[in-house]
Amino acid sequence: MFIKIIKSFLMFIAIFTCSGFALAADTGIKTPLSYLASMAEAHKKSNYELLYIFQQDSNVGSFRLRHIFTDKAYAQLLNLDHNREEIILKGNSVSYLGYNFRPFSLNSHHILDNLPNVLYADYHNLKGYVFLDLGKDRISDRVTKVIRILPKDTFRYSYTLWIDEETNLLLKSQLQNEDNIVLEEFRVLQLYQSPELEMIANAINSLMLPSLTSPPKEEVKLPYDWDIKELPTGFELVQNQTVTGATYQFDSEYVDSRLYSDGLSSLTIYVMPSQGANFDEYAWRQGKLTILNQTINDKDIVIIGDVPLQVAKQILKNIQFKEGASR
Repeated sequence: MFIKIIKSFLMFIAIFTCSGFALAADTGIKTPLSYLASMAEAHKKSNYELLYIFQQDSNVGSFRLRHIFTDKAYAQLLNLDHNREEIILKGNSVSYLGYNFRPFSLNSHHILDNLPNVLYADYHNLKGYVFLDLGKDRISDRVTKVIRILPKDTFRYSYTLWIDEETNLLLKSQLQNEDNIVLEEFRVLQLYQSPELEMIANAINSLMLPSLTSPPKEEVKLPYDWDIKELPTGFELVQNQTVTGATYQFDSEYVDSRLYSDGLSSLTIYVMPSQGANFDEYAWRQGKLTILNQTINDKDIVIIGDVPLQVAKQILKNIQFKEGASR
């Protein structure tokens, strides 16, 4: 009898444990964060073809993206309008091919052009945002989960994503400013999946792609000693270098450049000797892109990034030059 009780108890524990795992597996993707993480993973490791439109302000383009993942990632992004231009991803290399420019390749794990940056974020480590579940919708005859990404402050943009419930692929995204005006929209018109897409990997492997381009640059020790007193929450320094002005086609001896990112938005600060004309917060915006130019201490400072203008202005005010920093 005692043995039967023990067996019954162990069976109960096993059933309860399995049910618990099944429940966790079933509900694990129900949170907005899980949907976002699954979306990013699906775009990296799924095989698919997307026909979509991408709009920034009044500029609208149509594209076809084919993506394959075998031992590594392969992709072809084809511009369907005007002159034929395509971008090829092969592992850690992205090649640009077209008729109006010399083909070249860069080191990159994914294609950045004409795609929303929400596809590549590390959502588990993303700071400064909250994720909201807005229910379900229908895009391109497919059921989607609608997730809203809201900043906790006014220092970055907000996003609304429509994620396919079956494949976890992004079918639509909107980037909105503080007034909820749409600055950028990505919208899939057709999603296609088939084992036949795997042949694209063989086709890309057979291509003679241009060699990697390394822009000529002469790195030097920092000639300008400056720092930023305070950055918006989540923004961190990603890259810091000082090179000759010719690297960026600037008419200056040296240029400091620092790239900052919060994992979803990014900005770059350039510091160089004044070119003769003093800029007083000269600002220019196109879609999500902001450019701010200011002359301080006989140095030109240029801030470029996909952040609101007030963020660029705040960062500009927080730049400090230390004594003896000029050269």
